[in-house]
Amino acid sequence: MKKVKINGVEIQYNSKNVHIVNSYQVKYKDDMIIILRLFKLRTGYCSKRSLKSWIKEWKSHNRLYRLGLFKSHTKDCDLEENEKLHRLIAYQILGI
Repeated sequence: MKKVKINGVEIQYNSKNVHIVNSYQVKYKDDMIIILRLFKLRTGYCSKRSLKSWIKEWKSHNRLYRLGLFKSHTKDCDLEENEKLHRLIAYQILGI
């Protein structure tokens, strides 16, 4: 996986996955948007998913982490290209 650091956040990526290390530390939606836009700009990363979909997933991970649920799985955020439908629905609900 390739690595890039944007605004102090480490992002590891390949063609199928974007892995944001310690994503729970970014608390505000505006910061998430800036980081993801800069990531796409600097790397030229093309995704089938929208920025809005990525943000909902990231916010969902943060909410679950703050609730103490699945901490080892929710401290980082994996933005997969081929996400399963039931997960996308969960992110739609949790990421509001």
